[in-house]
Amino acid sequence: MRALFFSFKLIDSNSLMFILRNIFNTLVVISLFSVFTSASAVDKSTVKEKWHTPYDLYLSPKEAYDMKLADPENVLMIDVRTRAEVQFVGFTDMADANIPIFLLTEEWKLKRDEIHGEFRKTYNNDFVLAVDNFIASRNKDKSVPIILMCQSGGRSPFAASDLHEAGYKTVYFQVEGFEGLKVKEGPNKGKRVLNGWKNAGLPWNYSLKTDKMYFNFAPEKQQ
Repeated sequence: MRALFFSFKLIDSNSLMFILRNIFNTLVVISLFSVFTSASAVDKSTVKEKWHTPYDLYLSPKEAYDMKLADPENVLMIDVRTRAEVQFVGFTDMADANIPIFLLTEEWKLKRDEIHGEFRKTYNNDFVLAVDNFIASRNKDKSVPIILMCQSGGRSPFAASDLHEAGYKTVYFQVEGFEGLKVKEGPNKGKRVLNGWKNAGLPWNYSLKTDKMYFNFAPEKQQ
């Protein structure tokens, strides 16, 4: 210890600060590398084939939360659900933006039983442009890590494919989405109470922050 102390005394203060700063930066890089590599712990074989993405980077809700929490400024999370969903179902402040991959329409779509139905969704052809606008607003480029979240896992793969074609480098898919999966039997049959962000007890609420909403990033025709 005396020898180490003596050697530091021989170094001028500027050089010492340079050395310490480099050590700190190295430790930060090692820490972030550890977070990113451990974050993609969901095995591809456990993910539905129709949900596979060109990146093959899959996160559980807790892994997505931990990854975002570890570096909130340099890991961006995008909720790709419709605007109606984030308003009436809930939203997490961990997400940086709501940019829908599909837009809700007023057209009614009957299901196979010809009794029940739902309002049809249409593909958002301006999704990538809106993401580009969002990324630029954060002074980032296409190398920034992005986490995608949808309702239950069906839409994020479409968003990931679009971003892959557009040249984005690292896009994670948070499997089972914000609401989770529907159970197939029991008293909660048909309800989304299985897995997902909300069911994992992760933070969410019904309060929407203005600067995270789609109209900030959408082309003018959609604002």
